[in-house]
Amino acid sequence: MKKNLLKYTLLIAALSALSITACSRKTAKESSTANPTEAAKESSSVNPADAEKESSKTDSKDNEKESSTLKPSESGATAEAKEQAKNNTDAPLVGAYNTNLISFSPKDNPDAMNAFEAAFPNGYNYTHYEPIALLGTQVVSGTNYLYLCKSTWTDYQENVSFVLLQIYQDLSGKSEVMGSAILFPTEESREEGEDYIDNTGSYLPENIPAIQNAFNEAVKDSENVSYIPLAYIGKHTQEGKPEEDVIFTAKKSKGKDAKANYELLYIGSGKGGKAKLVKTEDVQFPDF
Repeated sequence: MKKNLLKYTLLIAALSALSITACSRKTAKESSTANPTEAAKESSSVNPADAEKESSKTDSKDNEKESSTLKPSESGATAEAKEQAKNNTDAPLVGAYNTNLISFSPKDNPDAMNAFEAAFPNGYNYTHYEPIALLGTQVVSGTNYLYLCKSTWTDYQENVSFVLLQIYQDLSGKSEVMGSAILFPTEESREEGEDYIDNTGSYLPENIPAIQNAFNEAVKDSENVSYIPLAYIGKHTQEGKPEEDVIFTAKKSKGKDAKANYELLYIGSGKGGKAKLVKTEDVQFPDF
């Protein structure tokens, strides 16, 4: 009986040992449910790549939002830049002659008259210039003014010619004559047997009814352009042909902002003695 009791005791001890070992292994297994693999899975749910991608999305949205909404100062600067660009399109081009004048009369252009008078502080030496019309202005670190003038010798009043005269006035107000060019005749026209008789009387067509009427008759059928008579220059003659009256005109195309150019109109007699436009000649600004 003692032997049997001892066997049972040993058997119970062995079973207890096995139970303890099994429990120990079970505890170790349960503790490993948060093993490195599972931990890696959990930590990788917001891994560095995903975090960088998410951060990039956020930055991109923020940048897009900032770029699409100008700050008040930036918005004002943009509006100011647009306005400046618009003003620049209306400003006269440096080096280009502006002929889109409100009036051709020198008296209606005080700056041009001041420049003209400042160019002759001591009067005239041999040639007297009478400004008839302001033809254009040119911005060049100061201003060039181009005039149509009646020119006469100071000691011989019958020697008359009509010239284009350029005067430059610097930014300090000092003026000087840059040059003059006789309007006609040219050497080329003389070689072709043409000649001109300069007008020694009034050069305003409105003061000469016959010239004003001839001008009105000659240009009445002109379409899309208008002619403004600025001066009666004189008569043009050519061997074997009728005499023609020559009028210096400003020519403007129809339209508010159309610039003027200048033409000499040659007006003769047509059928029934009515005035007709024989030819026109463009007036080029000399390069003084």
